[in-house]
Amino acid sequence: MIDVVVIGAGQAGLSSSYYLRREGVEHVVLDANPGPGGAWRHRWPSLTFGGAHAIHDLPGLKLGTPDPHEPASQVVARY
Repeated sequence: MIDVVVIGAGQAGLSSSYYLRREGVEHVVLDANPGPGGAWRHRWPSLTFGGAHAIHDLPGLKLGTPDPHEPASQVVARY
């Protein structure tokens, strides 16, 4: 039985899922996109990682140091 439904696989949804899983709570994450990343997947190519104002590590998964000139949408989709 699923106890929790998380709507959205952006940063907040993925972070919530991490902690729910850690506590053993049965849950599912739903998103309209084919993969995680939320609205970042739809940012225009001219918004580079270095120009983005707040991309933080997800719990348990370090982002690292991407190329600041790479489009933020590509960095987040890969991450």
